[in-house]
Amino acid sequence: SVAMRLKVAAIRFGAVRLIAAICSLGFATAAVGQAQLSHFPDPIFHDGYSGLNASGTANISAADAARFLTQATFGPTDADIAHLRSVGYTAWLNEQFVATPTYEITDRADKVDSAYLNWVANILHEDVGQNNRQEAWFQGALGGKDPRFPTNGNYNHTDQLRQRVAFALSEIFVVSDQNPTLAGYARGMAGYYDLLIKNAFGNYRQLLQDVTLSPVMGEYLNTVGNRRADLSQNVHPDENYGREINQLFGVGLVMLNLDGTVQTDGAGRPIPTYDQATITNFAHVFTGWNWADCDKNYDYQDNVPPVWNGTFSDHFTDCFSPYQEDDAFLKPMIAFDLVNYPDTGDPSYHDNGTDAVNDTAHKQLLHYDGAAMSAGESSPGMLGPGGTAASDLAFALDNIFNHPNVAPFIARQLIMRLVTSNPTPAYVARVAKSFNDNRNDPNQLRDVVQTILLDPEARYGQFHDPESFGKLREPLLTLTHFWRAM
Repeated sequence: SVAMRLKVAAIRFGAVRLIAAICSLGFATAAVGQAQLSHFPDPIFHDGYSGLNASGTANISAADAARFLTQATFGPTDADIAHLRSVGYTAWLNEQFVATPTYEITDRADKVDSAYLNWVANILHEDVGQNNRQEAWFQGALGGKDPRFPTNGNYNHTDQLRQRVAFALSEIFVVSDQNPTLAGYARGMAGYYDLLIKNAFGNYRQLLQDVTLSPVMGEYLNTVGNRRADLSQNVHPDENYGREINQLFGVGLVMLNLDGTVQTDGAGRPIPTYDQATITNFAHVFTGWNWADCDKNYDYQDNVPPVWNGTFSDHFTDCFSPYQEDDAFLKPMIAFDLVNYPDTGDPSYHDNGTDAVNDTAHKQLLHYDGAAMSAGESSPGMLGPGGTAASDLAFALDNIFNHPNVAPFIARQLIMRLVTSNPTPAYVARVAKSFNDNRNDPNQLRDVVQTILLDPEARYGQFHDPESFGKLREPLLTLTHFWRAM
């Protein structure tokens, strides 16, 4: 019997070793097949059987909620984590899309002096400086109860996603109080940031127009007072904005595929999106715009075009309206197609192609398949003579907005600022497709932002590529994350 027990024990020991060997082999095989996904959790246990479905109602762990809020807000809080877990991603996004915007200087329609900087000026009767503008920014970024009215629920700042997207846009449509002129006009800088807050979930074409006509951008990149050429005085239109709107806000430097990868020619070289002549032509288009108060009789509500009559100066470029009007930086620039100078026969300070000596009659803008062209022109993207400053500007902005590069170029930038510095081409392509599918939607960027945040790569990219996925937080975000957590 002893021998029998030893024999059974040996059999059992062998069986255990065999099972262990089989398991080891299985795990080794799985490890080989899942080498790139070694940190990826089993989706059944992570999200339930449905995974991250279209409604965004998958079971959300506290860690997943914190990660999402790190991308979509100025920092997760315990309360926000709990709320997100209870309602799901999509419901949270829908709440954010309709949350009351927190503006720095734009009052709410139902509340005078509700904007922080107007409260500082009109209630505290203090001069508004750049330090106050930073206070207003932090109020929107940190959110929660307004410290001015801690017991008034109507003053809770809950629009975290809008504020976060506006911050991302400010890193694309850059202006700066390091500009010596803008340094002295904090109210104007605040108004420009409010423009980004307003358009955070809007249409990108409208955003391009609002930025272009902002006198803050006009001062920063030289479109305020930019005038048509006068070769007798060696005057040429400034090219600064014509270059930057293409390079930074529009199409980038080289042709892209939908997934953001670079297109090349037969020799493997990147294909430029434009050349110097293109920028020169854009510069001629962006002429004729100046401060709204340069014509004191101009009324936004009537249809009478403003007339340049040298209200503050004898020269078009010297009408610096903020000297006379504190909020001149808050009013969009206007076009001066009519000039009332007694000493000149020039009908306009906009190059509309009708002056055979000084104008560029036929302006070739971005050339691509499907680009619109003026009546009578035969080349895509060609702007012919005879337009107004406003109609030529609209043609130029449409020409940029409809370029196939804009979707992948802007998609990649927004992904980089919200989610990861190293998005895969597939991720860029999915977001770019959303941009294109919603081109005519007034809420285009809302859908783009939702696509960015709910993309599988945004939610689980850290498991697929743990060594390179994610982004280094800007120091300012590190600060807001700390403050909100504490």
